[in-house]
Amino acid sequence: MLELTIMTNRLKQLEYDSEPVSYCTKCYSLRIKYEEVLDTDCCMDCGCLDIAETSVDNWERMYERRYGHKYIVKSDNIRDSFVFKLTTDELKTRLYNHPQWREIVFSLYPRFPKGFGRADSIILLFDKLIKDRRMDDLRMKLVHLF
Repeated sequence: MLELTIMTNRLKQLEYDSEPVSYCTKCYSLRIKYEEVLDTDCCMDCGCLDIAETSVDNWERMYERRYGHKYIVKSDNIRDSFVFKLTTDELKTRLYNHPQWREIVFSLYPRFPKGFGRADSIILLFDKLIKDRRMDDLRMKLVHLF
């Protein structure tokens, strides 16, 4: 079931990346907002009204040519993922709201007690993870789901 979720998330990312982006032709910012007073799109960074549309990949190439570095530097190090930057409370919230929270809990602790509700299970899980020094195990599981 987790593999299906991972594949679904990857497909959603591909669909998302295929959407065109609007960018400022002057500074290449993606912070474009429709201004009612001007009745047109406007760059929130430099105020330019000359806005164009292109694919994400093309915009990334143009940005790198102009500024000499990529806008987003992708890392193969899994510890650079946003999940590893989340606080314990943010991790609890993410896990609590995840539809497969129970499967994640049992994948970490197969003999986890089954009689608890969602909130109690999450509290007990985090208590156990912290005591066992296994928070990174949870993060590793969540990296592939978000």
